[in-house]
Amino acid sequence: MKHKLLKIKKLAVVFGTFAPMHTGHVDFITKAKRENDGVLIIVSGTNTEEDRGTRDGLHLNRRFRYVREVFHDDELVVVDKLDEEGMLAYPNGWEPWLKTLHKLIKDNTDYQFEEMTFYVGEEDYQKPLLSYFKKVFANEYCVVKDQINDFGKIREKEVAITIIDRTLVPVSGTEIRKNPLVYWRYITMPFRRHFTKKVLVVGSASGGKTTLIKDLGRVFNAPISLEYARHYQEVYNVRDDELDTNDYIRLFANQNEQTSNVIDSGSHSGIVFVDTNATVTMAYVDYYLKGVISEEEYQALKLSYKVAISKEKWDLIVLIPPKSAYVNDGFRDMTMASQDIRDGFTNHLIELLEQDGFKDKLLILDSDIDTFFLDNYKKTVKAIKDRLNIEI
Repeated sequence: MKHKLLKIKKLAVVFGTFAPMHTGHVDFITKAKRENDGVLIIVSGTNTEEDRGTRDGLHLNRRFRYVREVFHDDELVVVDKLDEEGMLAYPNGWEPWLKTLHKLIKDNTDYQFEEMTFYVGEEDYQKPLLSYFKKVFANEYCVVKDQINDFGKIREKEVAITIIDRTLVPVSGTEIRKNPLVYWRYITMPFRRHFTKKVLVVGSASGGKTTLIKDLGRVFNAPISLEYARHYQEVYNVRDDELDTNDYIRLFANQNEQTSNVIDSGSHSGIVFVDTNATVTMAYVDYYLKGVISEEEYQALKLSYKVAISKEKWDLIVLIPPKSAYVNDGFRDMTMASQDIRDGFTNHLIELLEQDGFKDKLLILDSDIDTFFLDNYKKTVKAIKDRLNIEI
């Protein structure tokens, strides 16, 4: 919940694009907080393609939320955003930018501070900031009773500039965007979810997905998100062919949540492996329920599917063809053991993946049955190296 900086004498103001925010930013913000009584962080930029962060998928609104998340438990830090859309590019847009900044300072404090210090990385910012705010403060006065000076007048607010020493952390936002895994240790936790490489493994049941996912997790020292449906079926003791509309709605939501929690855990170095997604779940909906349930129910499931798939971003999708033996584990529907049915299901899954816009991320494994498991592992590891530039 948004709060204000109240009853402080010394205010620090830090602004930047933060695309992404890294530990260097956090370090100087922490120092600014400790030098003052509170910090106002202004995340600036736009949600348009003119913004360098937006071009890399980190638009202003997302950066604002992530920065606020970094400091969610710090009462001495307040985060707001300054949307520069429609403003002229630096240095021609100073006047509207400064007026907007002034308003944000008023909105996020009780405006009773005596001193305000801007922490900036560019010396060119000093003159416009000092000129504007000294002029503003000359016409505005602190109303705190003990601020009467020796001449009986209310003292004006003071404004100062501190130049940030950027050499303390040997990395920039540009370098991180180009090589996030190289600089992974510097990326703050919320921003890591944006740069995490996500590898999805899909296919029909009993195809070796779980085994491959576990092996990849071990060899890359990375977390995995197993198929949520299997956990769900074990908890509720329900077979594949017994799942109904309500079950599938929960599967769509909870698989995505489970995967998001793995990514957000921070217990990885930039890559996670996931078994099954909303597309696979929808393929099962089409196999078991299409034409069986009412059209209204089916459309409700399609809506849940579209909502879930809209949140999914994959860097590599590995599809395992149904060549291994179909094993009865007590939950699987053995009518799907037919090779024709498994092939038909796989082809439909491929169609859905392509409709979802994942065609260019898709790797369909093709291995001889005699070397099926070894080849699938080796080809997946090679694809991770070639496409994601990540090696064991």
